[in-house]
Amino acid sequence: MSNLALKTDWYDETELSSLAEAVEQAAWRDAIQATPAALLAVCGIHASEIGDALLLASPNSESLMFNRVIGLGERKPATDETIAEIIERYRQLGTRQFIVHAGAYALPMRLGRKLQMHGLKPYRRSWVKLIRPAVPLPKPDTDMTVRKVHLADAPTVASIVGQAFDLTQGEAEIIAHVIGRPRWRVFIAELDGEAAGVGGLFIDGNMAHLAFAATRPEFRRRGAQRALLHARIMAAVAAGCDFIATETGFPLTADEPSPSYHNMLWANFRPLSIRDNYAPPETRWDHVGA
Repeated sequence: MSNLALKTDWYDETELSSLAEAVEQAAWRDAIQATPAALLAVCGIHASEIGDALLLASPNSESLMFNRVIGLGERKPATDETIAEIIERYRQLGTRQFIVHAGAYALPMRLGRKLQMHGLKPYRRSWVKLIRPAVPLPKPDTDMTVRKVHLADAPTVASIVGQAFDLTQGEAEIIAHVIGRPRWRVFIAELDGEAAGVGGLFIDGNMAHLAFAATRPEFRRRGAQRALLHARIMAAVAAGCDFIATETGFPLTADEPSPSYHNMLWANFRPLSIRDNYAPPETRWDHVGA
């Protein structure tokens, strides 16, 4: 049996999916905790726990990265009262666009139908959760060099991620604030000394999570993301993790270009589950892969 198959045999698909959802939620909770309260207040960015879900809201943003609900129904069945509270919280905050993730194994079993009863509609794109054992990955063939970021790199990290995901300045600064946090590892890919891309890894117990990655447009298709995938996977191995989880937009058609998804398959991630998204009918993020 290969090393790639060995560790995943310890758990069934439901358990793996639950672990993958939990580490993503923990990563975003830690990122918010790393951000000064004054910055959150000035930028109007809000995070709160409702039931077992983490609600993120950024009313001034068009990006759905900071306007979503993570973990609903993962630890206990989502109730009508919880869903109503989530929708009301977004209304109070003035957030018109948001998505609620409905994991493949979230409870109740027909969570999507329950969300639709509250006026939310299936969003145009589902996200695919992926996982791999934390075992070494061969280094890719690229001219990119990768190093850990320093605090002085924070503006660079914020600018690259902010541009890639249509983030407000405040949202981009939240990403940069994870630099130096105990459970975070952030890397930068460079070509001839120039910053080309960045990627973040979050570690929580035996789980690691690829939390974000972005490449400057002029450096795309040069191997930055594969180099960053390799660096983060090897960091998870060094940290003694058992699994590495991540997620990305699921291709809408078989021939739709999806560099993120294909890079993950190259890195031996395997699709674990499809996570459907539900949103107010007018929700739309005009972003590649969203």
